Amino acid sequence: MKQSLARLLISASALFATIVQAQDVKSVDANRAYLDARRVGRVFTADVGGGYSSGPTRFAKAGVYVNPDWVIEGYYEESRTWFFGRLTSRGVRSRNFWNANLYTNAGIIQRRVSGRNMFLDMASSTFSGVDTRYEINYWDIGPEFAVGSQWQWSAFQAGIDWAGVYWPVYASAADITRTENDVVTTKRANDDIEPEPSAKLLRVYAGFSI
Repeated sequence: MKQSLARLLISASALFATIVQAQDVKSVDANRAYLDARRVGRVFTADVGGGYSSGPTRFAKAGVYVNPDWVIEGYYEESRTWFFGRLTSRGVRSRNFWNANLYTNAGIIQRRVSGRNMFLDMASSTFSGVDTRYEINYWDIGPEFAVGSQWQWSAFQAGIDWAGVYWPVYASAADITRTENDVVTTKRANDDIEPEPSAKLLRVYAGFSI
């Protein structure tokens, strides 16, 4: 009698555990389906936006869905700063969704710097007493990483890169053009530029996916 009751209890426990496990799996699958539902079947995505990236910036990106939680995209960005002049960036990034909205971006970016350094102009003109202007041109390359959120309404989407960083690992030598009393001279710096990281904050965008 006791052995039969023990066997019954063991069998009931095993059955209960199996049912709970099945329910958990079903719950996870249902949640996964909910998270993916707004992106399932989408192939192409494109966005435009603006924010901060070493200065006020505007950008455009377009990509393809590998699966509902993974997008490979091409990226182009333009920024302007008082210190660096004009910056243009282009690269390839991987966007991975971790739930319905949260994603991370990781990629390789090449940035080109071209423009006047206003601080150097003022310092040189003040010191020499001669109107002097400098223009610098160089490029660097490195990884970029960002964390963001995206919201989807049918084909329309909007999102924001909350915070990110671009970390150049290599920079070229710089071509420096100096204009002094309308006389222009150009030289190449002997040493490569020392790469410096830059923050990327609150980059808002909107677009569509099909």
